[in-house]
Amino acid sequence: MWNRILKGSFGFSLIFFISMSVYAEEPASTDEPPQSISWQEIPGASGYILEIKNSNGYMVLSEKTTSNSYNVTNLGSGVYEHRVGVINKLGKVGAYSEWVRLEVVVSKVPTLTNDSIYSISKEDKQKVFDLQGTDFVDQMRVYMVIDGKKIPAKKVEVESATRARAVFDIDPSMNTGIYDLVLENPRKKALNVRQRIVFSETKEKAKRFATRQERILKKEIPEDYYETPYWSTFWRSSLIPGWGQKYIDGENWKFYVYPVVAIGIAGAYASSYSKFQSAKSSYESAVLVGVFLAEDPNSQILWLMNRNSAQANFNSAKQQLTTIQTGAGVLGLFVLYNLVDAYFSARRNVAGLETAPGLPLGQETARVNAKMAADPFSSIQPASGYNVSSSYQVEFSLRY
Repeated sequence: MWNRILKGSFGFSLIFFISMSVYAEEPASTDEPPQSISWQEIPGASGYILEIKNSNGYMVLSEKTTSNSYNVTNLGSGVYEHRVGVINKLGKVGAYSEWVRLEVVVSKVPTLTNDSIYSISKEDKQKVFDLQGTDFVDQMRVYMVIDGKKIPAKKVEVESATRARAVFDIDPSMNTGIYDLVLENPRKKALNVRQRIVFSETKEKAKRFATRQERILKKEIPEDYYETPYWSTFWRSSLIPGWGQKYIDGENWKFYVYPVVAIGIAGAYASSYSKFQSAKSSYESAVLVGVFLAEDPNSQILWLMNRNSAQANFNSAKQQLTTIQTGAGVLGLFVLYNLVDAYFSARRNVAGLETAPGLPLGQETARVNAKMAADPFSSIQPASGYNVSSSYQVEFSLRY
């Protein structure tokens, strides 16, 4: 606190107090009143006048008020000076306080400029997040949030306004799933980026899930990737063997090998079927010729030769029929295996995360990024149970 004895037309001495440190900010809502510059009320004063000038000496504010406080929200960062005058009952300024240095620090909501999806597993004891963004400040807090529950970072190291490191201790009892990432400045202004952290059972699963989330973020795969995993996988694998596995599990080799195997089996089946039809046709022709030869006693030798040929064609047709049946069975088993494999591929990518319904990452992340791009200081709606304050604040400090 500082004071100045003011003497003027009041005819007596006044002790005039202004707080050493005051704060002003744009309110987050009508329920949150703004902070203000305030001073002790002077008995007999009909009003006050607050004057603020910038570092170049230009007056940036000169306002009369009947209150002993004033809300200031439109000053940019910089060093100012301010003073307060007391207005007497005649409407004249009886006296001013001395000019006092006023430093304005604009504290903004932190933002992230990298689209990385962070992965954590129960096998990790500790995890370090390298954060890249803007408006990082000392004493910034970082949280993981799921279902309204906040898990704070053990340590946050702010290297600069654009780089920071958050260190989390990993508790194996934590629920697996997709966590929001929250960055909060000392004035409780927070950025909540939804579904940015994947927590799974193993490092391999966590890495795989994180890769999928990044693909959703980059719109390489649909936003409803996890919404209908089985249906999306099944119909793809039904059309092209291995396609569903590639879609849900990233198994590229299956997308190339499975169709080749299916085509090979189908080709062998088609070849056997063609040979069967040819042998069957030859057999039927031989039988028809044998009927005519049997009626001619002079054609016994030809009939015998035709009979042997018919028998050979019959055996060939029978062999090809066995091959066809085997090929159909192998093709059926392969198709069934392909669909079962597609099912478990989808299960590996869904059952490993405890979240329901689905994992709608893409739509929300796209909304957050679009909103940040349009207005990097705008507030973003958080997860349920977590309050986000206004995205803009001005902190005033009075110093000698």
